[in-house]
Amino acid sequence: MQRATLAFLAATKRINSVQQIAHNAKIALATPISYSQPLLHRTHNGSLGMNMALSLNASCQIRGYASKKDSKKGGKGGKKNSNSDDDDDDDDSGSHKGKGGKSAGASSGSDMTYDPLDLEKKMGQCLERLKKDFTTMRAGTANPAILDPVMVKVGNKMVPMRDLAQVSIKDAKTLMVNVSDTELITTVEKAIREAGLNLNPIADNKAVKVPIPKPTKEFRESLTKLAAASAEKAKTIIRKLRQDGMKDLKKDLKSGMSADENFTLEKKAQTLHDKHIKDIEDALKAKTKEIMSN
Repeated sequence: MQRATLAFLAATKRINSVQQIAHNAKIALATPISYSQPLLHRTHNGSLGMNMALSLNASCQIRGYASKKDSKKGGKGGKKNSNSDDDDDDDDSGSHKGKGGKSAGASSGSDMTYDPLDLEKKMGQCLERLKKDFTTMRAGTANPAILDPVMVKVGNKMVPMRDLAQVSIKDAKTLMVNVSDTELITTVEKAIREAGLNLNPIADNKAVKVPIPKPTKEFRESLTKLAAASAEKAKTIIRKLRQDGMKDLKKDLKSGMSADENFTLEKKAQTLHDKHIKDIEDALKAKTKEIMSN
């Protein structure tokens, strides 16, 4: 009876040992098991035990999986850290921004509406055009540009004569106006006569002949009036350019430009305006003197 009891206890112990082995094997399920050695072996006392090599391998694999799981967590943590780094970058870039999210240098960069160099360039071009026009205003010389100011009434509109006719030089004292529409010849003749240029055009069936008179006092005066009108037109353009520049500066001020910088640029724009107005007046004085003396 005693031997039977001992045998029962030994069997129970072996069963528990096998259950423990199965539990460990389940944990190490992902580990390839080598069957070159027996899974179980009998110990010196006759009980069943787990192969130590397998037990060690399973233990390492468990630690490996734990490490992999931690790595995944670390990955998530890494992603979070990456976002944190991005946030830091944003903070760094934000530290360079001024009020309204604009960079501190925005007022002097491409975001500016006002362009001082462009303003100076356009004012200079206006002055150069005027000087070029003045070169065509010579007393007693046939020059097609003399007729540039002539406007012709066509229907209810005033049209530049150069859009309706081609002006050429017949000789040193005569201009020829070839009108594209012969029905407008009389109208063109009248427009030239009433343009205030002291000219007496002669119309025929195909063109209008414009004799250039000797430089009488009246003709010289008409040329000076023409020069003055051209100068006034140039002044108007300069003033308009300055006004547009001031409007752009107001926009830039609202967009974040500092008040000091805005004030400085306004002063420079006004200085440019004053300089070109004076240059126009000086050019007109010189041209008037030339017309009246030659």
